[in-house]
Amino acid sequence: MIQALGGVEGILEHTLFKGTYFPTWEGLFWERASGFEESMKFKKLTNAQRSGLNQIPNRRFTLWWSPTINRANASFDSKHPYHFFEVYVGFQVQLDLTGIFMHGKIPTLKISLIQIFRAHLWQKIHESIVMDLCQVFDQELDALEIETVQKETIHPRKSYKMNSSCADILLFAQFKWPVSRPSLLADSKDVMDNTMTQKYWLDVQLRWGDYDSHDIERYARAKFLDYTTDNMSIYPSPTGVLIAVDLAYNLYSWLADRNRQYISQA
Repeated sequence: MIQALGGVEGILEHTLFKGTYFPTWEGLFWERASGFEESMKFKKLTNAQRSGLNQIPNRRFTLWWSPTINRANASFDSKHPYHFFEVYVGFQVQLDLTGIFMHGKIPTLKISLIQIFRAHLWQKIHESIVMDLCQVFDQELDALEIETVQKETIHPRKSYKMNSSCADILLFAQFKWPVSRPSLLADSKDVMDNTMTQKYWLDVQLRWGDYDSHDIERYARAKFLDYTTDNMSIYPSPTGVLIAVDLAYNLYSWLADRNRQYISQA
């Protein structure tokens, strides 16, 4: 049965497993040692409290399978092994203060995601990644021939504003860096075009993928090309890198127009 559904890895691809950041599923099990739900059943509860307690298993199930439930390309197909997860697809709605998009009315999932990302967590994750990158570049100034690492002042809503962007970090070279044609993290080699630059920007983009759409390299390429060619995004120089991070699938990639060896070192 498991093999018919694509094996353990294939099944977990439909879930939030990769978002838990566990390196492997082997040896993992559902932890129920706390006994919270069982102990609460025997306490005096109001009707509202008991109703909320009864919703916990449903909310856990919906959140775990959310990459398959909440996706743009959902359509009913009785032959598909996961057809029982297909949902009505409505307008795409962005969840407040996050970059997560809801593709239908799924209130159970919406409540869970709002609670997870409460207190501006999406924005804080973005800021944390940017600060980590700044620290790494500060430690590698000489090796990467960097004169100055400048953290840009950005709008608080930048991390979940999806129609335009700007630089998070600006690097100044000690001399000048060679520039390549835009290339992805997985590309085997750079194609140099004999141009040089003294300023280089970094733009960090967070996303929340789903089962149909978690090709992070495709996303990085699309965003880089969109933002570097539109009229709303403002970058301090023609050369830079867009780093895309998928929080749901624990994936990252970038599209850069500079020798990738420098970024890889960092």
